[in-house]
This record gives sequence, structure tokens and C-alpha cells, in this order.
Amino acid sequence: MSLNSLLGMGGGRKDIYVSISPACGLEILEIDNSGTIRTYAQAPLEYNDAQREIANYDAFRNTLAELLQSRNIDPMKINVHLNLPTVWFGLKEGIQLLLDDNAITNIVIGELEQSYIFKRKNPVPYWFDAQVSTNSDSRSVFYTAVQEEVIEQIREILTGMGAVLVSVGCSLFADLKGLYVTALAREQMENDGHSWSLMIVNNSGYQLLSLQGKRLLEYYEEPMPLKSFEGEEVYTEIENSVQIALMSSPSSSLVIISESNLVSAELLRERLQFSGQSIAIEENQYRKEPIANFGLNVLPDDQVKVSLSAYGSAAPSGLINNDVNFLGAADKPVEVATFMGITPPVATVFALIILAVISGISFFAASTTEKMANDMQAKGAELDTQITALQSEVQQMEGAQEGKVVVDSVEEIAKTLKNNRTKIMAYAALGESIPKDLYLTYFITGDNGLIAIKGCADTVEDVYVFFKNLKDSLVDSNLRVSNLGLRSGSLDKVVNDTVSPFDSAPYIFEITNMTDAQLQSYINKLTPPAAATDENGEPIEGETTEQ
Repeated sequence: MSLNSLLGMGGGRKDIYVSISPACGLEILEIDNSGTIRTYAQAPLEYNDAQREIANYDAFRNTLAELLQSRNIDPMKINVHLNLPTVWFGLKEGIQLLLDDNAITNIVIGELEQSYIFKRKNPVPYWFDAQVSTNSDSRSVFYTAVQEEVIEQIREILTGMGAVLVSVGCSLFADLKGLYVTALAREQMENDGHSWSLMIVNNSGYQLLSLQGKRLLEYYEEPMPLKSFEGEEVYTEIENSVQIALMSSPSSSLVIISESNLVSAELLRERLQFSGQSIAIEENQYRKEPIANFGLNVLPDDQVKVSLSAYGSAAPSGLINNDVNFLGAADKPVEVATFMGITPPVATVFALIILAVISGISFFAASTTEKMANDMQAKGAELDTQITALQSEVQQMEGAQEGKVVVDSVEEIAKTLKNNRTKIMAYAALGESIPKDLYLTYFITGDNGLIAIKGCADTVEDVYVFFKNLKDSLVDSNLRVSNLGLRSGSLDKVVNDTVSPFDSAPYIFEITNMTDAQLQSYINKLTPPAAATDENGEPIEGETTEQ
């Protein structure tokens, strides 16, 4: 007999799926074993795209309570499966094969802490192995994470309502399950030899995934402030950005999911130049048809609102290769009975258990207090001695440096090491990223991670591969392709085999994270001053002129 059964706490709870998304707001649904949605409700909820979390947790609490009440759902009798927007997803390559799972988790956390989101809040990571060659001497993993603080705040809200949080997933994997259970991309996922691409557009930019069947092969994310564009401009910007990526990852099918009210997946599909089969899925205001089967209790107006991500989060586990649960298998919740649910016999059991625990603690404390006090007294005396010695050394140093300019040496050393480390990482990434038929004209690294690269290449694909490798190697570098086009000049010169590769490569490009002013400033610093000349044009020895 389990402890829950003994105390009268088990049973009577039903599963409710709660999904949050920037476009669809807050959704709750209940489904039966056949996949039919029996209960559904939806309401707007403000989401902070920059911080990637709920904008107002009080609003979340109130909205959730109203939705549950509108569908006659008692929050004290439900288990909640939570689906959050994808906060972060990435690929880490080159991990040693001998490292265990704990070491890999620490590596993943180190990568996450370099991002702007997890510099402020602790991550809760989840990772899985990427598909690699059997001849590889290293290991690669895909990883994702959410903020620990977000989970705890939502858990606290649900606990206060009497509900139990049993799982926390993210929209990326919910979308994949949704594509399978709705049959929108089941054909692609069931064929292990079928290569296809998934593009997910949201207010922060877009994600592009390359898959073979259900196996994830590559992942690319391009930040893009969609709210800063107007009208048709947003489609032009996305089209120009994603076209190179699509060309470099040949696929038979392309699935486009728009989670932004600013972009119609159907209009974007028509704009993209893709030769294979393309499927548009609206997760926004442009949705016209429902994606699932519904019971009689769900109104027709609500049926069209159900998002693919919310429906996918309620799908059974095992449909895709990886079911993400940030709570983990070891963090299974324990249901807590309410006051009205505790019978007198159960109250008696509680009282006996609490009395036994208190008695044990009292006995243990009495036997160990004296020893702890003696140990603490000895440690206190030792610390007092160390403090006195350190204060004496500080006074001597202050006396010796009186009247001099005091420099925070620790801060200066840390700053120098950070800048040098960034430059070394940039050089290393550059050496690992250059394709065979791509050539560099110049490469500039400055303080605070500033980088500028100019070069030429035989194909646009070479430029994309080079740019993608740099972005993967230099996390949070904010690199962008500032210029990409055909070399000016005669066609004879471009195709002439006798000229050098720097002159014959037809495509020129610039990659940087500097502004135009910053780039020009660095170029001026690196350009030597011109030699001064006399009235006859002869150089004057020892003199130069500023350029």
C-alpha cells in the first residue's frame, strides 16, 4: 500500500494541459484516449519576447483561474501539464567521448550561461545526443532550457490553487508531436530516409530545423525584430535571410509554422523559392480551420483557436525521439490533500508521525549541541586570528601606496583576460570555419568582442557555411552578413583561370557585429599614415601626414 493510499490522498485527479504562447495566449484543454478534445478554453496573456517569459504572473494566475472556472474545472482536483514557449535551443559539438552525463550537463550549463537570458536567471537544462558519424572521435548534443525561476513561480501559483504541476515541456517538441498526431507531417516523420525542413517563425525571429524522419540533424536560429518592420517589409526581410539557409540544406519538404500575428505562414510560403512540397500552418490570427477532433462541449468558435503546440503537448509520449520534461523523472510531484480531504483517522496518523519526528529531533539536538558549540568556538578563534593578520597587511599596503594613484588591478586583469579570450576564440573559430573555396581579405578583432571579416567565395553556399560555423562557434557574437553580392568588374576577369583566387572568386561578402562608425574607426587605426612629400613630390624623410 502506498503512502498516498494510507493517508487518503490519491485518486480523483484529472490531467489538464496548459499551454502558453505569444500569439495564442493562455490555453487549457482536456483530451480523451482517442485524442478528441473534450474541454477547451483560451484567453489572451501578455508575453515578454525579450526576456522570454510571462510578462505578469498575477495576470497568469487570474486568467488561469477564470478559464478553469468557466469550464467548471476544480483546480484542487487536477494535474497540470505545462507547455512553455521555447526559450533556448542549441547544438554543442566536440565533446569528449569519455565524459559522463554529469560532465556534459555542466558543459551545457556553461554554454547557456553565456546567453543574455541565463546570465540573469539559472537555467534548467535538458539535452540529448545529436546524430553523428560512427567514425567521429567526439560527441555532439542538442540542448534546451527554461528559467528555473519561471518554473518555481508557476509551481507556486498552481500549488496555491490546489493543483499539482507534473510536467513542463516546450513548444518546439510539442510542435513536432502535433505535426505527427494531426498527420500534417506524419508522412515526412515516418520515413527515416526522408529529408525535410521545419521553419518556425515567432516575434523574435525564426528557427530552421533540418530533419531526417524524426531525427534532428541541424538547428539554426536567426534573431529578427519582426515588430520593427511594417507591412510587406517583414516578408522581404525573412525571405532574404532564410533563402541562403534553405539552399544549403537540400530538403524534399518544407513545413512553415508561424507563431506570430505579424506573419502569415501561407503568404510566406508563397514568397519563398522552394522547389519541393511546402506546408503552411498558422498558429496565429490567420488560422481558418481546426486541426483536431472535438467533443460536443467545444464550441465551433473555440475549435479554430486550438494551437498545434497546445494539442501536441497533450499527445502521448513516444511519438518523437525526445519528449522534453524539465521537471525530470526524479522530480515527480506529491499530491497534497486539502484540509477538508483529511479524515479523523488520517489526522491521527499525521499527529503520531509528527510527534515521533519532534521527539527524535529533540534527542539528537541535545546530544550534539555541546559538541557543535565547542567546534564553533574553536573555528571562531581561528577566524579572528586570520582577520587580524589580513587587516595588518592591508594597513601596510595602504601606507606604502599613500599619495599614489590606486588602480583596481583585479578588475584590469579580468578585463584584459576577457578581451584576449574573446580574440583567441575568434581566431580559433575562424581557423575551424573556413571552407575550401572561400578567401579572406581582412579580419579585425577589437575590444568587447567586436569582429569584422571581409572576403570572397566561389559560391553563396560557401558563404553561408562559413557564416553558420562562425555563429555556432561564437555564441552571442551577434554577427551578421552586412554585405553579399557579385564582384564588380568584367566577366572575363572573373572567369580567367590565370588570376589569383582573391580576384577570380565571384562573390564578395562582409561579416561583422560592428556599426559602420565602429568599423571605419578600426580601419583608420590600422591604415598607416602616408609619407609627407616636398613640392616636387619627393618623400621627406622622417615625416608623415595623417590620413
